Amino acid sequence: MLAMKQMTARLAIFDIDGTLCDTFDVDDECFCEAATEALNAPVALSPWEGSPHLTDAGIAEWLWNQYLKRSPTSEELQTLGDAYESALCRELQHAPHRFSVIRGVPSLLKRLFTAKWDIAIATGGWSRLARLKLAAARIPEELLLASSDDSPDRSEIFHLAQERAAKRRGESYAKTVLIGDGISDVRVAAANGWCLLGVGKGDRAERLLAEGATVVLEDFLDLSRVLDLFEHCSRPEERKCSENG
Repeated sequence: MLAMKQMTARLAIFDIDGTLCDTFDVDDECFCEAATEALNAPVALSPWEGSPHLTDAGIAEWLWNQYLKRSPTSEELQTLGDAYESALCRELQHAPHRFSVIRGVPSLLKRLFTAKWDIAIATGGWSRLARLKLAAARIPEELLLASSDDSPDRSEIFHLAQERAAKRRGESYAKTVLIGDGISDVRVAAANGWCLLGVGKGDRAERLLAEGATVVLEDFLDLSRVLDLFEHCSRPEERKCSENG
């Protein structure tokens, strides 16, 4: 009887804003500016927690229903995306420091590759805007495997990234680690049975821990510790997720 092949492949799936790139604030500001222009109504900075889906497509759908009581047309989404991209490009030109990579990311990515981890990037943002931020941070754009272009649902986006990575590799993964900065990332990891490394500090870190994350990093500078956490990190505590979900 032939022995079953043991799965050994490992995948790290990274979010972008607040995880790979320090773009959380500039991204929110530019989205609000673009939405204000597209809706011709003031859209204030918000944690977007009223939206069922915390993705560009999901938030756009939510905003249009809030302001206009209907879904956006394809032309309106194009207008929103164009204004959003213009605002980000303007900020990148005048304040490139707002698009800095999170400390330690370049070294971490190199070490993960060396340690035979596969790497994928998934984001709730639209693809063209995600690629703009990755290029600014000098992170390989080909690592981006799923975005809000694929679905308004964040869980579906990250699951699709894993599926595409597995198809590219030609085998399933024995271990998947999601690295993200939002409570929605904790929920995605818990729902899929993945391990999680949270990224954040201050109030954001506290929210991740309250949602069920077992470890939260401010950055990736302590490379030895971070690599050890990749090897031994755990799944989010689903009890906490259910209490806050």
